Amino acid sequence: MVGWGLFLFKVHRMDPIEARITDYVYELSFADLTPQAIQETKTRLLDSFATSLAAYYSPPVVAIRNFALASHSEQGSTLLGTSHKSPVYDAAFYLGTMIRALDWNDTYLNKEPAHPSDNIPACLNVAEAEGKSGKDLLLAMVIAYELHCRLCDAAGIRQKGWDHVTYGSVSSTAPAAKLMGLSKGQIRDAMSIAITTGIYLRQTRIGTISKWKAAAFAQACQNAVRAALYVKHGMDGPSDIFEGQHGLINQITLGEFDLALKFGGQDGERFKVIDTYIKYFPAEYHSQSAIWAALDLRDQIGTDGVSNIEKIHVETSFHSYEIIGKEPAKWHPETKETADHSLPYIVAVVLMDGEVTPEQFDAAHLKNSQLQDLVQKVTVAEKKEYTDMYGKSFPNKVTVAMKNGKVYEKEVLDPKGHPNNPLTLEELETKFRRAAAPLLKKGQQDKIIDTIGNLEQVQDIGSLMRLFEVK
Repeated sequence: MVGWGLFLFKVHRMDPIEARITDYVYELSFADLTPQAIQETKTRLLDSFATSLAAYYSPPVVAIRNFALASHSEQGSTLLGTSHKSPVYDAAFYLGTMIRALDWNDTYLNKEPAHPSDNIPACLNVAEAEGKSGKDLLLAMVIAYELHCRLCDAAGIRQKGWDHVTYGSVSSTAPAAKLMGLSKGQIRDAMSIAITTGIYLRQTRIGTISKWKAAAFAQACQNAVRAALYVKHGMDGPSDIFEGQHGLINQITLGEFDLALKFGGQDGERFKVIDTYIKYFPAEYHSQSAIWAALDLRDQIGTDGVSNIEKIHVETSFHSYEIIGKEPAKWHPETKETADHSLPYIVAVVLMDGEVTPEQFDAAHLKNSQLQDLVQKVTVAEKKEYTDMYGKSFPNKVTVAMKNGKVYEKEVLDPKGHPNNPLTLEELETKFRRAAAPLLKKGQQDKIIDTIGNLEQVQDIGSLMRLFEVK
């Protein structure tokens, strides 16, 4: 019995990075949050609900909803839009797929690109299952955004063959563990289990992209919640998970790892949630400024002028070129997921339709021969000036040459939703209401908006989740 007692109280020595992260997660409190960070976190939550509801009937969401409905747990979490409670990790998998399915959720771009709102299920679903308050949820979300963005600043893993989803093994596990009331050592253990089991290949986003793109981070969220639960029930995890011989730095980032010495709230350091970008259009973020440019050009050319286009050229950053403007599949998208990650397709469909909604990526558009012909007229190239601006601005320049020799061009630096050109609260509420209108009555919409606006006053996150039931 003495031996087992000692085992149960085993404490791992933390490597310096483990210590820095776990100290931060364990010690940060709601009182440390700035008013701006709180407000920006609320807007990200409302925006994520908008993207979720808009995707309610999309194929990836229907698939995972059917999966999650097959299990039930009274101590679990609500499947958004229903009254059904599934195990919290399955509910997180479902919500994560909803948030991501239409490629309309928020973004952060640095050495590694990411969608920080992908972490919200590990916060929202765990907060409900644990009976937590609005303040608890806001704190958990701030932590998730902070860690995810700092990891993206620390090292790029895309070009090393790993998906940005890998970073969710840290940024989703930490807030889940915090909400479960785990100790500092247990938070470390949960992260170490999640990192060991949550390494994801970049192949998810290469070539013809499948529906799994919508669920890849959601699965990381599911894994993160399970890791925290394992530790909550007595498991511990491997040591030196960042700096060990076969840890994350040696195996995944290949020695690159310039993690900030200070995180948000430490010695006046700004919280990273403030620096994330909300999407105006449901398409990959690097295309957002190109969409605005193409919309302007279409107004100049006119609806009838599209048939007289000779060629289209897009100048963009290297990162944008590599992610959405390089592969042959981008000129021949066969799936919705490939199309919304194709700069040639996105620019062409804007010039043809004059708008970008989920409809622009449906099967009818993908099979439209006139649209496909227009896509073939698009060329994409890096502009060094834009690459040098990367991380601060994400510009695109679109040039359209007509058959009569006339040339139109438009450059856009900061698309709507960027911190330099933010959405107003009214614009964000409009996005939410348009997404919610087919599913929720106006009274439900009003109540949700009001509840999120006053989230600090909410004592039970379950009361917020129940507002979303689709009748």
